[in-house]
Amino acid sequence: MDVQRALNTSHTRMKLVAFVHFILIVLALEGAWLPSAYLFYNILFVIALFWAIHCRESTDAVQICAVINAASFMFDLMGIIFYFPSHGIFSAVFAILNLVLRPFSTLILQRELSDRGGSFDFTGSGNRVGEGGMAYEDIDASHLPTPSRA
Repeated sequence: MDVQRALNTSHTRMKLVAFVHFILIVLALEGAWLPSAYLFYNILFVIALFWAIHCRESTDAVQICAVINAASFMFDLMGIIFYFPSHGIFSAVFAILNLVLRPFSTLILQRELSDRGGSFDFTGSGNRVGEGGMAYEDIDASHLPTPSRA
C-alpha cells in the first residue's frame, strides 16, 4: 500500500485527523486538571469531524469543523495557561501536543474544504437573494411568443 497516495485521498486525511485528535483528547483528559469546557468543545469537534467524514460532498461539515478547530486552539491555549497542573504532567503533555497539532489539522481541513469546492468566505457574497448579477427570471411567464391571428 502506497502511504503517500493514501494520504492524498481526502477521506483518509479526514480519518487521520479524527483519529489523532481523538487519541490526544482522550489522553489529555486522563488528568482531572482541565476544565469541563475542554471536554465539551472537543466533543463538538470530534462530532463535526465524523460528520465531515460521513458527508463526503458537504462543504458545510468541513467548514464548521475548521471553525471549531480554530476556536479550540484558543480555548486549549487558555485552558493550558490557566489550569496547568502541578502534578499529572502526563495529561498536560498530550494537551499541549493536541494544541500544537491544531494548526496543522486546520490546514488539512482547509485543503479538504477547497477539494470539496468550498471556501472560508463567511461574508456571504453571492449567496444572498438579489446578488450575483443575474436578472430576475419570471418562471410563470410564457417564454414562447403567443401566435397572432391573422
